Amino acid sequence: MSLFNNVMNFVENTVSPIAGKVSTQRHINAIKDGFVATMPFLIVGSLLLVLAFPPGKGNFFLDGWHSLVEFIGMGNILAPFQLSMGIFALYASFSIGFSLAESYGLRALNSGLLSMFTFLLAVAPVEFIDIGGIMPIANMGGTGAFTAIMAGLFVPELQRLLRDKNIRLKLPDAVPPKIAASFDLLIPIIIVAILVVGINVSLGKFDLNIPSAVMAIFSPLVSASDSFFACLIAVIIIQLLWFGGIHGSSVVVSGILYPILIINLGLNQEALAAGTELPKIFVNPLLDFFIFVGGAGGTWGFVVLMMRSRSTHLKTIGRMSIIPGTFNINEPVIFGAPIVMNPTYFIPWMLSPIVNTCIVWLAFKTEFVSKIISLPPWTMPAPIGAVIATNSGTAAIVVALCVVVSVVIYYPFFKIHEKQLLAEENIIEDAEPKSPQFAKA
Repeated sequence: MSLFNNVMNFVENTVSPIAGKVSTQRHINAIKDGFVATMPFLIVGSLLLVLAFPPGKGNFFLDGWHSLVEFIGMGNILAPFQLSMGIFALYASFSIGFSLAESYGLRALNSGLLSMFTFLLAVAPVEFIDIGGIMPIANMGGTGAFTAIMAGLFVPELQRLLRDKNIRLKLPDAVPPKIAASFDLLIPIIIVAILVVGINVSLGKFDLNIPSAVMAIFSPLVSASDSFFACLIAVIIIQLLWFGGIHGSSVVVSGILYPILIINLGLNQEALAAGTELPKIFVNPLLDFFIFVGGAGGTWGFVVLMMRSRSTHLKTIGRMSIIPGTFNINEPVIFGAPIVMNPTYFIPWMLSPIVNTCIVWLAFKTEFVSKIISLPPWTMPAPIGAVIATNSGTAAIVVALCVVVSVVIYYPFFKIHEKQLLAEENIIEDAEPKSPQFAKA
């Protein structure tokens, strides 16, 4: 128990305060909300990419799939992909600026529009006019994610500074408020234009622009993120936070890792479209559909165990949790079993995802499963989501193996908890007053 106490003290006194500050930090929340707002575009664009590239030929279904692609036309299928996933950073720049401006009490629509203008100005090529005003979208997808973040955070901060210093165009009182508010953008637009164009001109001397320079700075971070140890550390932190009652996935994935994981997904999609080898393993569905089957902790197998329990409490929680767990929602298990702050389940709660991370990473590394190319909704049942995310039928086998491993790891600790609950339930049952027996007249 001393080891458990030491771990819990570390979580409560060190990890939880940091996680609490991260989860409430306005800039991180703006980034999280901004990328969440782009999720529908990412999902639709990713699924269209899966449709455009059938996994093979040789049977009626796959041959029909190829025929369907030929009938619709590859260009027609990829056009919505390019205008959703292909330029999602443009949408993100607007939504990040919008979200941060709201937290500061600024006019969010103005901030979102100016953030989008800033992003477009940053990614516009030097020869923009010479090529007929055609805007290439190469830096509007995954490679533009960090530029979108910078634009979305910079603009509201600039506007807040100008507001606090009362630097604005003074219009007569007779001017309607909405028109006066729109004129408040003039000074920020001029500042942004001078600043961004000046930076791009300076970087142009080195054959760079803002997106390429930003990616050069962050490329070591992106490369380091796609490693077994980076994935394992993320899983361990998520599990520790959840065990302490903090939404680990929201803090670690949505708040910190999401931009990097989306960049990894974009690089895989670009490689697929170019017909080259897919480079990245660590993308969101790796967690959602492989490691965390049934939600954080990989609890779907544990729910099945609870459904067959002799304990009324566990059986009730299991039956209540099976349907949400199938769709990767497992708060009923985490807080109902409970798992949070329950020393009985600390070891399987930590060990099961760690073992599954090893299995899943090996499956991808050995190419038993194709790498991830799409982003299905995280609420999709794990086997289906895994197959769609990878466009690979073998993904379902790996998911099934992870469920079996989780069941094996949870089982002895489940039996210990069940025995404790049965003893408590028997004591309560014995203490209940028996119904009086009336003799027949």
